[in-house]
Amino acid sequence: MRARIDAITGRVSMYRLATITLAIVLAQAVLFAFLDVIGPDPFAILGTLGVVMVATLGANEIAARLARVVPHRESSVITALIIACIAQPSLSTPALIAAAGAGVIAALSKYLIVWHGRHLLNPAATGVLIAGIIGYYAGQGVGFWWVATPALLPAVAIGALLLLDRTRRLDVGLIFIVLAVVLSGSRLVATGSDPLTALTTVLQLFPIVFLAGFMLSEPLTLPPRRWQQWVTAAAVAVAFSVPFSFGPIYRSPELALVLGNIVAFAISRRSGFSLRLVERVTLSPFATEYRFEPSRRVPFTAGQYLELHLPHAADVRGLRRTFTIASPPELAVATEAPRIAIGMRTPEGGSSFKKALGQLEPGSRVTVTQTAGDFVLPRDASIPLLMVAGGIGMTPFASQLASLAERGEQRDIVVVVVSSNPGEVLYRDVLERASARIIQIAPDQLTTDALRELVPDLASRHGYVSGAPAIVAAARTALRRGGVRRVHTDYFAGY
Repeated sequence: MRARIDAITGRVSMYRLATITLAIVLAQAVLFAFLDVIGPDPFAILGTLGVVMVATLGANEIAARLARVVPHRESSVITALIIACIAQPSLSTPALIAAAGAGVIAALSKYLIVWHGRHLLNPAATGVLIAGIIGYYAGQGVGFWWVATPALLPAVAIGALLLLDRTRRLDVGLIFIVLAVVLSGSRLVATGSDPLTALTTVLQLFPIVFLAGFMLSEPLTLPPRRWQQWVTAAAVAVAFSVPFSFGPIYRSPELALVLGNIVAFAISRRSGFSLRLVERVTLSPFATEYRFEPSRRVPFTAGQYLELHLPHAADVRGLRRTFTIASPPELAVATEAPRIAIGMRTPEGGSSFKKALGQLEPGSRVTVTQTAGDFVLPRDASIPLLMVAGGIGMTPFASQLASLAERGEQRDIVVVVVSSNPGEVLYRDVLERASARIIQIAPDQLTTDALRELVPDLASRHGYVSGAPAIVAAARTALRRGGVRRVHTDYFAGY
Protein backbone atom coordinates (compact mmCIF):
# COMPACT_ATOMS: atom_id res chain seq x y z
CA MET A 1 0.00 0.00 0.00
CA ARG A 2 2.81 2.42 0.92
CA ALA A 3 4.58 1.86 -2.40
CA ARG A 4 1.32 2.19 -4.35
CA ILE A 5 0.47 5.54 -2.77
CA ASP A 6 3.99 6.85 -3.39
CA ALA A 7 3.85 5.70 -6.99
CA ILE A 8 0.59 7.59 -7.58
CA THR A 9 1.43 10.87 -5.83
CA GLY A 10 5.04 10.72 -7.02
CA ARG A 11 3.96 11.18 -10.64
CA VAL A 12 3.63 14.92 -10.06
CA SER A 13 5.61 17.45 -8.06
CA MET A 14 4.51 18.54 -4.62
CA TYR A 15 3.52 21.90 -6.10
CA ARG A 16 1.38 20.25 -8.77
CA LEU A 17 -0.25 17.97 -6.17
CA ALA A 18 -1.14 21.03 -4.07
CA THR A 19 -2.57 22.76 -7.15
CA ILE A 20 -4.70 19.76 -8.07
CA THR A 21 -6.08 19.17 -4.57
CA LEU A 22 -6.90 22.85 -4.04
CA ALA A 23 -8.60 23.03 -7.44
CA ILE A 24 -10.72 20.00 -6.52
CA VAL A 25 -11.76 21.62 -3.23
CA LEU A 26 -12.76 24.84 -5.00
CA ALA A 27 -14.55 22.98 -7.81
CA GLN A 28 -16.56 21.06 -5.23
CA ALA A 29 -17.30 24.30 -3.41
CA VAL A 30 -18.69 25.88 -6.58
CA LEU A 31 -20.83 22.79 -7.24
CA PHE A 32 -22.15 22.73 -3.67
CA ALA A 33 -22.87 26.45 -3.86
CA PHE A 34 -24.97 25.94 -6.99
CA LEU A 35 -26.84 23.16 -5.14
CA ASP A 36 -27.29 25.38 -2.04
CA VAL A 37 -25.36 22.89 0.09
CA ILE A 38 -23.05 25.67 1.29
CA GLY A 39 -23.84 29.36 1.76
CA PRO A 40 -21.54 31.34 -0.57
CA ASP A 41 -22.79 32.39 -3.98
CA PRO A 42 -21.08 30.27 -6.69
CA PHE A 43 -20.45 33.27 -8.92
CA ALA A 44 -18.92 35.10 -5.97
CA ILE A 45 -16.51 32.21 -5.42
CA LEU A 46 -15.53 32.21 -9.09
CA GLY A 47 -15.28 36.01 -9.24
CA THR A 48 -13.11 36.20 -6.14
CA LEU A 49 -10.91 33.39 -7.45
CA GLY A 50 -10.45 35.14 -10.79
CA VAL A 51 -9.55 38.47 -9.23
CA VAL A 52 -7.12 36.93 -6.73
CA MET A 53 -5.48 34.82 -9.43
CA VAL A 54 -4.88 37.81 -11.71
CA ALA A 55 -3.64 40.01 -8.86
CA THR A 56 -1.29 37.37 -7.42
CA LEU A 57 0.20 36.25 -10.74
CA GLY A 58 0.49 39.81 -12.01
CA ALA A 59 2.26 41.06 -8.88
CA ASN A 60 4.58 38.05 -8.96
CA GLU A 61 5.53 38.69 -12.60
CA ILE A 62 6.32 42.35 -11.92
CA ALA A 63 8.26 41.60 -8.73
CA ALA A 64 10.26 38.85 -10.43
CA ARG A 65 11.22 41.14 -13.31
CA LEU A 66 12.32 43.88 -10.90
CA ALA A 67 14.33 41.31 -8.92
CA ARG A 68 15.72 39.87 -12.19
CA VAL A 69 14.71 36.32 -11.35
CA VAL A 70 12.55 33.76 -13.12
CA PRO A 71 9.03 33.82 -11.57
CA HIS A 72 7.80 30.61 -9.97
CA ARG A 73 4.29 30.78 -11.39
CA GLU A 74 2.92 27.54 -9.96
CA SER A 75 3.79 28.68 -6.46
CA SER A 76 1.77 31.85 -7.12
CA VAL A 77 -1.14 29.78 -8.43
CA ILE A 78 -1.17 27.80 -5.19
CA THR A 79 -1.05 31.01 -3.16
CA ALA A 80 -4.00 32.41 -5.12
CA LEU A 81 -6.02 29.20 -4.68
CA ILE A 82 -5.43 29.26 -0.93
CA ILE A 83 -6.43 32.93 -0.64
CA ALA A 84 -9.60 32.16 -2.63
CA CYS A 85 -10.46 29.56 0.03
CA ILE A 86 -9.97 32.16 2.77
CA ALA A 87 -11.18 35.52 1.44
CA GLN A 88 -14.85 36.46 1.59
CA PRO A 89 -16.60 35.29 -1.61
CA SER A 90 -18.26 38.45 -2.85
CA LEU A 91 -18.80 40.40 -6.06
CA SER A 92 -18.88 43.74 -4.26
CA THR A 93 -16.12 46.14 -5.25
CA PRO A 94 -14.69 46.62 -1.72
CA ALA A 95 -14.50 42.85 -1.13
CA LEU A 96 -12.84 42.20 -4.48
CA ILE A 97 -10.32 44.99 -3.86
CA ALA A 98 -9.52 43.50 -0.44
CA ALA A 99 -9.05 40.03 -1.91
CA ALA A 100 -6.88 41.37 -4.73
CA GLY A 101 -4.84 43.29 -2.17
CA ALA A 102 -4.25 40.08 -0.24
CA GLY A 103 -2.97 38.45 -3.43
CA VAL A 104 -0.64 41.34 -4.25
CA ILE A 105 0.76 41.47 -0.72
CA ALA A 106 1.21 37.68 -0.72
CA ALA A 107 3.20 37.81 -3.97
CA LEU A 108 5.35 40.72 -2.84
CA SER A 109 6.11 39.11 0.52
CA LYS A 110 8.17 36.44 -1.27
CA TYR A 111 10.56 39.15 -2.41
CA LEU A 112 10.42 41.64 0.45
CA ILE A 113 10.23 39.51 3.61
CA VAL A 114 13.29 37.35 2.96
CA TRP A 115 16.46 36.14 4.61
CA HIS A 116 19.40 35.37 2.33
CA GLY A 117 17.09 34.95 -0.64
CA ARG A 118 14.52 32.77 1.14
CA HIS A 119 11.03 34.00 2.05
CA LEU A 120 10.21 33.66 5.72
CA LEU A 121 6.43 33.84 6.00
CA ASN A 122 3.65 31.85 4.40
CA PRO A 123 2.61 34.13 1.50
CA ALA A 124 -1.14 33.48 1.65
CA ALA A 125 -1.30 33.96 5.43
CA THR A 126 0.81 37.11 5.17
CA GLY A 127 -1.34 38.58 2.41
CA VAL A 128 -4.60 37.91 4.22
CA LEU A 129 -3.21 39.17 7.54
CA ILE A 130 -1.85 42.48 6.23
CA ALA A 131 -4.86 43.08 3.98
CA GLY A 132 -7.07 42.40 6.98
CA ILE A 133 -5.22 44.95 9.12
CA ILE A 134 -5.59 47.55 6.36
CA GLY A 135 -9.24 46.58 5.90
CA TYR A 136 -9.85 46.98 9.64
CA TYR A 137 -9.71 50.74 9.21
CA ALA A 138 -11.67 50.63 5.95
CA GLY A 139 -14.39 48.41 7.41
CA GLN A 140 -13.64 45.53 5.01
CA GLY A 141 -12.46 42.17 6.37
CA VAL A 142 -10.59 39.54 4.36
CA GLY A 143 -9.94 36.38 6.39
CA PHE A 144 -13.33 34.67 6.49
CA TRP A 145 -12.01 31.10 6.06
CA TRP A 146 -15.30 30.03 4.46
CA VAL A 147 -13.68 26.75 3.36
CA ALA A 148 -14.17 25.50 6.94
CA THR A 149 -17.61 23.96 6.52
CA PRO A 150 -18.84 20.39 7.14
CA ALA A 151 -19.74 19.77 3.48
CA LEU A 152 -16.20 20.48 2.28
CA LEU A 153 -14.37 18.76 5.13
CA PRO A 154 -14.03 15.34 3.38
CA ALA A 155 -12.38 16.87 0.29
CA VAL A 156 -10.21 19.14 2.44
CA ALA A 157 -9.19 16.22 4.67
CA ILE A 158 -8.25 13.99 1.73
CA GLY A 159 -6.22 16.78 0.12
CA ALA A 160 -4.50 17.59 3.40
CA LEU A 161 -3.72 13.92 3.99
CA LEU A 162 -2.19 13.53 0.52
CA LEU A 163 0.02 16.60 0.95
CA LEU A 164 1.14 15.74 4.47
CA ASP A 165 1.88 12.18 3.40
CA ARG A 166 3.76 13.29 0.28
CA THR A 167 5.92 15.70 2.27
CA ARG A 168 6.32 13.13 5.09
CA ARG A 169 4.89 15.57 7.61
CA LEU A 170 1.89 13.63 8.89
CA ASP A 171 3.32 13.86 12.40
CA VAL A 172 3.66 17.64 12.13
CA GLY A 173 0.09 18.04 10.92
CA LEU A 174 -1.20 15.65 13.58
CA ILE A 175 0.54 17.55 16.39
CA PHE A 176 -1.08 20.79 15.25
CA ILE A 177 -4.53 19.25 14.78
CA VAL A 178 -4.56 17.43 18.13
CA LEU A 179 -3.30 20.44 20.10
CA ALA A 180 -5.65 22.86 18.32
CA VAL A 181 -8.64 20.56 18.86
CA VAL A 182 -7.80 20.05 22.54
CA LEU A 183 -7.20 23.74 23.25
CA SER A 184 -10.10 25.10 21.20
CA GLY A 185 -12.43 22.32 22.30
CA SER A 186 -11.59 22.92 25.95
CA ARG A 187 -12.66 26.54 25.58
CA LEU A 188 -16.01 25.44 24.16
CA VAL A 189 -16.48 22.90 26.95
CA ALA A 190 -15.72 25.64 29.50
CA THR A 191 -18.57 27.71 28.03
CA GLY A 192 -21.10 24.87 28.39
CA SER A 193 -20.71 22.60 25.34
CA ASP A 194 -20.48 18.86 25.86
CA PRO A 195 -17.15 17.28 24.75
CA LEU A 196 -18.56 15.53 21.67
CA THR A 197 -20.28 18.66 20.39
CA ALA A 198 -17.12 20.67 21.04
CA LEU A 199 -15.04 18.13 19.10
CA THR A 200 -17.31 18.08 16.05
CA THR A 201 -17.67 21.87 16.10
CA VAL A 202 -13.92 22.46 16.13
CA LEU A 203 -13.20 19.93 13.36
CA GLN A 204 -16.05 21.01 11.10
CA LEU A 205 -16.22 24.79 11.60
CA PHE A 206 -12.63 25.71 12.45
CA PRO A 207 -10.08 25.66 9.56
CA ILE A 208 -7.77 23.32 11.46
CA VAL A 209 -7.47 20.59 8.82
CA PHE A 210 -7.10 23.06 5.95
CA LEU A 211 -4.41 25.01 7.81
CA ALA A 212 -2.49 21.84 8.69
CA GLY A 213 -2.50 20.29 5.24
CA PHE A 214 -2.32 23.20 2.82
CA MET A 215 -0.42 25.90 4.74
CA LEU A 216 1.52 24.63 7.74
CA SER A 217 3.10 21.96 5.52
CA GLU A 218 4.71 24.51 3.17
CA PRO A 219 8.36 23.32 2.91
CA LEU A 220 9.95 26.74 2.49
CA THR A 221 8.68 28.11 5.81
CA LEU A 222 9.13 25.01 7.96
CA PRO A 223 12.45 24.51 9.78
CA PRO A 224 14.70 21.68 8.55
CA ARG A 225 14.77 19.29 11.52
CA ARG A 226 11.83 17.25 12.78
CA TRP A 227 11.94 18.47 16.39
CA GLN A 228 11.94 22.05 15.10
CA GLN A 229 8.88 21.30 12.99
CA TRP A 230 7.10 19.86 16.04
CA VAL A 231 7.86 23.02 18.03
CA THR A 232 6.53 25.13 15.15
CA ALA A 233 3.32 23.08 14.92
CA ALA A 234 2.76 23.43 18.67
CA ALA A 235 3.36 27.18 18.53
CA VAL A 236 0.84 27.60 15.71
CA ALA A 237 -1.73 25.52 17.62
CA VAL A 238 -1.39 27.69 20.73
CA ALA A 239 -1.59 30.93 18.75
CA PHE A 240 -4.59 29.52 16.86
CA SER A 241 -6.48 28.64 20.04
CA VAL A 242 -5.73 31.32 22.64
CA PRO A 243 -7.93 34.42 22.19
CA PHE A 244 -6.39 37.90 22.26
CA SER A 245 -6.83 41.25 20.51
CA PHE A 246 -4.98 44.52 20.23
CA GLY A 247 -6.64 47.02 17.92
CA PRO A 248 -6.60 45.58 14.37
CA ILE A 249 -4.50 42.61 15.50
CA TYR A 250 -6.48 39.77 16.96
CA ARG A 251 -6.40 36.00 17.09
CA SER A 252 -6.86 34.50 13.65
CA PRO A 253 -5.63 31.43 11.72
CA GLU A 254 -3.48 33.60 9.45
CA LEU A 255 -1.84 35.37 12.38
CA ALA A 256 -1.23 32.02 14.11
CA LEU A 257 0.62 30.70 11.06
CA VAL A 258 2.69 33.86 10.64
CA LEU A 259 3.70 33.69 14.31
CA GLY A 260 4.64 30.05 13.76
CA ASN A 261 6.79 31.06 10.78
CA ILE A 262 8.60 33.56 13.02
CA VAL A 263 9.21 30.82 15.59
CA ALA A 264 10.53 28.53 12.83
CA PHE A 265 12.96 31.20 11.66
CA ALA A 266 14.10 31.93 15.21
CA ILE A 267 15.01 28.31 15.96
CA SER A 268 16.61 27.46 12.62
CA ARG A 269 17.86 30.57 10.78
CA ARG A 270 17.73 28.78 7.41
CA SER A 271 18.98 30.50 4.28
CA GLY A 272 19.42 29.78 0.62
CA PHE A 273 22.66 29.83 -1.35
CA SER A 274 23.94 29.17 -4.84
CA LEU A 275 26.08 26.40 -6.31
CA ARG A 276 28.55 26.72 -9.18
CA LEU A 277 28.89 23.60 -11.31
CA VAL A 278 32.47 22.35 -11.30
CA GLU A 279 32.25 18.99 -13.05
CA ARG A 280 30.19 15.88 -13.78
CA VAL A 281 31.48 12.43 -12.93
CA THR A 282 30.06 9.18 -14.29
CA LEU A 283 29.26 6.81 -11.44
CA SER A 284 28.00 4.02 -13.70
CA PRO A 285 26.35 3.68 -17.11
CA PHE A 286 23.12 4.58 -15.32
CA ALA A 287 24.14 7.28 -12.81
CA THR A 288 25.99 10.61 -12.71
CA GLU A 289 27.38 12.76 -9.92
CA TYR A 290 27.31 16.57 -10.14
CA ARG A 291 29.94 18.40 -8.14
CA PHE A 292 29.41 22.03 -7.16
CA GLU A 293 31.24 24.80 -5.37
CA PRO A 294 28.93 26.49 -2.81
CA SER A 295 28.74 30.27 -2.63
CA ARG A 296 29.35 30.12 1.13
CA ARG A 297 30.14 27.65 3.88
CA VAL A 298 27.21 25.23 4.10
CA PRO A 299 26.92 23.32 7.38
CA PHE A 300 24.67 20.27 7.18
CA THR A 301 24.39 16.79 8.67
CA ALA A 302 25.33 13.76 6.61
CA GLY A 303 22.16 12.19 5.21
CA GLN A 304 20.30 15.45 4.68
CA TYR A 305 19.00 16.71 1.33
CA LEU A 306 18.92 19.98 -0.55
CA GLU A 307 16.28 21.50 -2.80
CA LEU A 308 17.52 22.80 -6.16
CA HIS A 309 15.75 25.56 -8.05
CA LEU A 310 16.61 25.50 -11.77
CA PRO A 311 14.76 27.88 -14.12
CA HIS A 312 13.96 26.09 -17.38
CA ALA A 313 11.06 25.13 -19.62
CA ALA A 314 9.67 22.81 -16.99
CA ASP A 315 7.39 19.83 -17.36
CA VAL A 316 4.50 19.19 -14.95
CA ARG A 317 6.93 18.50 -12.11
CA GLY A 318 8.05 22.12 -11.88
CA LEU A 319 11.31 24.01 -11.35
CA ARG A 320 12.43 22.45 -8.07
CA ARG A 321 13.70 19.03 -7.05
CA THR A 322 15.15 17.59 -3.86
CA PHE A 323 18.41 15.63 -3.95
CA THR A 324 20.20 13.95 -1.09
CA ILE A 325 23.71 15.32 -0.66
CA ALA A 326 26.22 12.61 -1.58
CA SER A 327 29.37 14.33 -0.27
CA PRO A 328 30.42 14.62 3.39
CA PRO A 329 29.72 17.78 5.41
CA GLU A 330 33.44 18.23 6.01
CA LEU A 331 33.97 18.88 2.30
CA ALA A 332 31.26 21.57 2.16
CA VAL A 333 32.98 23.70 4.83
CA ALA A 334 36.55 23.16 3.65
CA THR A 335 38.65 26.31 3.50
CA GLU A 336 40.05 25.34 0.12
CA ALA A 337 37.98 24.01 -2.79
CA PRO A 338 34.72 23.37 -0.86
CA ARG A 339 32.42 20.98 -2.67
CA ILE A 340 28.86 19.69 -2.51
CA ALA A 341 27.90 16.71 -4.67
CA ILE A 342 24.61 15.14 -5.66
CA GLY A 343 24.12 11.86 -7.50
CA MET A 344 21.22 10.87 -9.71
CA ARG A 345 20.00 8.33 -12.19
CA THR A 346 20.38 9.43 -15.80
CA PRO A 347 17.93 7.38 -17.86
CA GLU A 348 17.15 8.18 -21.47
CA GLY A 349 14.15 10.45 -21.86
CA GLY A 350 14.41 11.83 -18.30
CA SER A 351 12.47 14.74 -16.86
CA SER A 352 12.87 18.33 -18.04
CA PHE A 353 14.81 19.06 -14.85
CA LYS A 354 17.38 16.35 -15.50
CA LYS A 355 17.75 17.43 -19.10
CA ALA A 356 18.30 21.06 -18.08
CA LEU A 357 20.79 20.02 -15.41
CA GLY A 358 22.61 17.83 -17.90
CA GLN A 359 22.97 20.76 -20.31
CA LEU A 360 24.59 23.09 -17.78
CA GLU A 361 28.10 24.16 -18.62
CA PRO A 362 30.82 24.20 -15.94
CA GLY A 363 30.63 27.55 -14.17
CA SER A 364 26.83 27.71 -14.39
CA ARG A 365 24.99 28.48 -11.16
CA VAL A 366 21.88 26.96 -9.62
CA THR A 367 20.03 28.01 -6.48
CA VAL A 368 19.53 25.94 -3.34
CA THR A 369 16.41 26.95 -1.45
CA GLN A 370 17.03 24.80 1.62
CA THR A 371 18.92 21.95 3.23
CA ALA A 372 16.89 19.73 5.52
CA GLY A 373 16.12 16.19 6.62
CA ASP A 374 16.31 13.80 9.58
CA PHE A 375 17.77 10.75 7.83
CA VAL A 376 20.89 10.95 9.98
CA LEU A 377 22.95 8.39 11.89
CA PRO A 378 22.59 7.92 15.66
CA ARG A 379 25.16 9.73 17.76
CA ASP A 380 26.00 6.55 19.66
CA ALA A 381 28.79 5.00 17.59
CA SER A 382 28.39 1.64 19.34
CA ILE A 383 25.01 0.94 17.70
CA PRO A 384 25.40 -1.59 14.85
CA LEU A 385 23.77 -0.43 11.62
CA LEU A 386 22.21 -2.04 8.58
CA MET A 387 21.93 0.18 5.51
CA VAL A 388 19.70 -0.96 2.64
CA ALA A 389 20.28 1.05 -0.53
CA GLY A 390 18.18 0.75 -3.67
CA GLY A 391 20.21 2.06 -6.62
CA ILE A 392 20.74 5.81 -6.33
CA GLY A 393 19.43 5.52 -2.76
CA MET A 394 23.11 5.00 -1.92
CA THR A 395 23.70 8.79 -1.89
CA PRO A 396 22.83 9.49 1.77
CA PHE A 397 24.95 6.53 2.84
CA ALA A 398 27.83 7.81 0.70
CA SER A 399 27.69 11.11 2.59
CA GLN A 400 27.45 9.40 5.97
CA LEU A 401 30.21 6.86 5.37
CA ALA A 402 32.52 9.45 3.82
CA SER A 403 31.97 11.64 6.87
CA LEU A 404 32.83 8.76 9.20
CA ALA A 405 36.02 8.13 7.24
CA GLU A 406 36.94 11.84 7.33
CA ARG A 407 36.62 11.80 11.12
CA GLY A 408 38.36 8.45 11.50
CA GLU A 409 35.31 7.00 13.25
CA GLN A 410 34.80 3.23 13.09
CA ARG A 411 31.29 1.74 13.20
CA ASP A 412 29.81 -1.71 12.69
CA ILE A 413 27.98 -1.20 9.39
CA VAL A 414 26.53 -3.64 6.87
CA VAL A 415 25.39 -2.18 3.55
CA VAL A 416 22.89 -4.20 1.50
CA VAL A 417 22.90 -2.99 -2.10
CA VAL A 418 19.65 -3.75 -3.95
CA SER A 419 20.22 -3.31 -7.67
CA SER A 420 18.60 -4.45 -10.90
CA ASN A 421 21.99 -4.02 -12.59
CA PRO A 422 24.25 -6.94 -11.55
CA GLY A 423 27.54 -5.80 -10.09
CA GLU A 424 26.56 -2.14 -9.78
CA VAL A 425 27.57 -0.71 -6.41
CA LEU A 426 27.56 3.07 -6.49
CA TYR A 427 30.21 4.72 -4.33
CA ARG A 428 31.96 1.40 -3.68
CA ASP A 429 35.23 3.21 -2.89
CA VAL A 430 33.49 5.24 -0.17
CA LEU A 431 31.97 2.11 1.37
CA GLU A 432 35.30 0.30 1.38
CA ARG A 433 37.14 3.27 2.85
CA ALA A 434 34.67 3.25 5.77
CA SER A 435 35.26 -0.52 6.22
CA ALA A 436 31.57 -1.30 5.68
CA ARG A 437 30.59 -4.86 4.83
CA ILE A 438 28.96 -4.89 1.38
CA ILE A 439 26.21 -7.35 0.35
CA GLN A 440 24.67 -7.29 -3.12
CA ILE A 441 21.20 -8.67 -3.84
CA ALA A 442 18.55 -8.38 -6.54
CA PRO A 443 15.17 -6.78 -5.77
CA ASP A 444 13.41 -10.17 -5.63
CA GLN A 445 15.86 -11.28 -2.90
CA LEU A 446 14.78 -8.51 -0.55
CA THR A 447 12.98 -10.78 1.93
CA THR A 448 13.14 -11.34 5.66
CA ASP A 449 14.54 -14.86 5.26
CA ALA A 450 17.26 -13.70 2.89
CA LEU A 451 18.29 -10.83 5.16
CA ARG A 452 18.40 -13.11 8.21
CA GLU A 453 20.67 -15.51 6.34
CA LEU A 454 22.96 -12.76 5.06
CA VAL A 455 22.98 -10.78 8.33
CA PRO A 456 22.62 -13.23 11.24
CA ASP A 457 22.50 -10.44 13.87
CA LEU A 458 19.81 -8.60 11.92
CA ALA A 459 17.50 -7.99 14.90
CA SER A 460 20.22 -6.26 16.92
CA ARG A 461 20.84 -3.56 14.30
CA HIS A 462 19.23 -0.22 13.54
CA GLY A 463 17.88 -0.18 10.01
CA TYR A 464 18.31 2.60 7.44
CA VAL A 465 16.57 2.26 4.07
CA SER A 466 16.92 4.55 1.07
CA GLY A 467 15.77 4.24 -2.52
CA ALA A 468 12.70 4.12 -4.73
CA PRO A 469 9.32 3.83 -2.95
CA ALA A 470 8.88 0.15 -3.84
CA ILE A 471 12.33 -0.75 -2.48
CA VAL A 472 11.79 1.28 0.68
CA ALA A 473 8.39 -0.33 1.35
CA ALA A 474 9.70 -3.87 0.76
CA ALA A 475 12.84 -3.35 2.85
CA ARG A 476 11.00 -1.74 5.73
CA THR A 477 8.54 -4.64 5.88
CA ALA A 478 11.33 -7.23 5.67
CA LEU A 479 13.37 -5.55 8.40
CA ARG A 480 10.47 -5.21 10.80
CA ARG A 481 9.46 -8.81 10.29
CA GLY A 482 13.08 -9.70 10.95
CA GLY A 483 12.94 -8.10 14.38
CA VAL A 484 14.57 -4.75 13.61
CA ARG A 485 12.91 -2.33 16.02
CA ARG A 486 14.08 0.95 14.56
CA VAL A 487 13.83 1.46 10.82
CA HIS A 488 14.59 4.90 9.35
CA THR A 489 13.50 5.52 5.76
CA ASP A 490 14.35 7.95 2.98
CA TYR A 491 12.66 7.61 -0.39
CA PHE A 492 13.27 8.90 -3.92
CA ALA A 493 10.04 9.50 -5.82
CA GLY A 494 11.79 10.14 -9.13
CA TYR A 495 12.82 13.27 -11.00
